[in-house]
Amino acid sequence: MKNIKFVSIFIMAFVMFSITSCDNEPLEGEFSDGTQNGGGNGNGGSNSNISSIYDKWWYDSEDFTADVYFHSNGMYEQKIELLGNELVSTGDWFWENESDRIMKIENLEGTGQSASEAWFRFSNIESSSLNLEQSQNGTSYVAARLYRDTD
Repeated sequence: MKNIKFVSIFIMAFVMFSITSCDNEPLEGEFSDGTQNGGGNGNGGSNSNISSIYDKWWYDSEDFTADVYFHSNGMYEQKIELLGNELVSTGDWFWENESDRIMKIENLEGTGQSASEAWFRFSNIESSSLNLEQSQNGTSYVAARLYRDTD
């Protein structure tokens, strides 16, 4: 039983933080602001309404990483189905640098959670989609993933 729990924790950590790329290479193609990877400041596209990210589930468009929820009161949730089990984690979020769209998640805990904090960098925020990059240290981000507000 301990081996299954250890394997689940390892797989969850791998899934959450080993997303297709571990470098800062830009994605191929261009986003709506005309720069690769949402631009250097994270303000690509029509990011004027940052409040559109709050109080709804965001689903990875490729169903590879955890689904995320940013409550407007500062609570964070994530969930992922892995080997037939739904793994849920919670924490607290705050804007580390809102103008650069960098959010820090702290106090992460839950089933299979191996890190206590994470950083997200948002770009191309629309009412029903956004790009999200993740980091374990707040400086090196993995390639952006497209999230939508419908599964």
